[in-house]
Amino acid sequence: MLGTICVLSMISCSKDDDGPKIILNGDDDPTTVVDGNNTNSNKWYGSANAMRLEMPALQKGSGYYFITHEANISNSTTRKTVDYSYEYDSVQCHSRWVAFVFNDTTAANSTSRSNAWAEDPVLPTTCRLPYSAYSGSGYTRGHLCASYDRLFSTEANQKTFYMSNMSPQDYDFNGYYWVVLEQLIQNWGRKGGFKNLYVCKGGTIAEGQVRSTFKSNTVSGRSVKIPVPKYYFAAVLAETEMGTYQAIGFWVQHKDYGYTDNNYPSRSVMKQHAVSIDELEEKTGLDFFCNLADAAEQAVEKKYSTTAWTW
Repeated sequence: MLGTICVLSMISCSKDDDGPKIILNGDDDPTTVVDGNNTNSNKWYGSANAMRLEMPALQKGSGYYFITHEANISNSTTRKTVDYSYEYDSVQCHSRWVAFVFNDTTAANSTSRSNAWAEDPVLPTTCRLPYSAYSGSGYTRGHLCASYDRLFSTEANQKTFYMSNMSPQDYDFNGYYWVVLEQLIQNWGRKGGFKNLYVCKGGTIAEGQVRSTFKSNTVSGRSVKIPVPKYYFAAVLAETEMGTYQAIGFWVQHKDYGYTDNNYPSRSVMKQHAVSIDELEEKTGLDFFCNLADAAEQAVEKKYSTTAWTW
């Protein structure tokens, strides 16, 4: 089983070459061409992994990489599963989102934080951020898929430290506020009583939703303006053992909320940031959980209930 699958989401100018490119094991040259259009729902897909329930619809256009990292299960050398996936904007050198799932395998707590900071070896060098990319910027390397989201094996945790999974965050926001939402979602994934918990998280990098930028001269010798998101978001879909679904979204402004080491907010504070998935889609421009059957998608995305979740 391959450790990583990468899809370049693009529409080629050649009529015979339309659709995204599937790149296996990080090769820069495309090895397989597939049709990216699903005629049943008119969604944009790149591969079988893009059709998993945690994935939003992929971006149309050139310059976007859809990547799925796999990892060993429980430190086995032969058994692997999907670790997390993301869609990467190669111009801004920042992921548009990351997506992953808590299930019987990936919810396991079998290892600890690795601090294995590294560049993502799958991305082309022209848009691959090194460990030092944020140096001097004043921002921390904020995980999108959190280190503690992926504790089912050492390899799984190590891959969360790829720079493609990082976003520039204020220290106080990263360490005292965003972390509380991360812990809330982790609690749902491990102790919420759900069969599967599908999660998509990210920071806003679209025009008008960037708080600022900073220059990094460490990407293949070129200067890159790295966006600092104005908002961070999470879309969460829970599947019960009975095959029913419930969903909730979060929209959080990137700022200092006034908390400290001795004064963390309770998880219930996150209720003030809760929104429906429909509203989150309007704010982000993303199409979350598009691989659900249409009826189920429409039902869970139009409303949410805070009482349906444990805080």
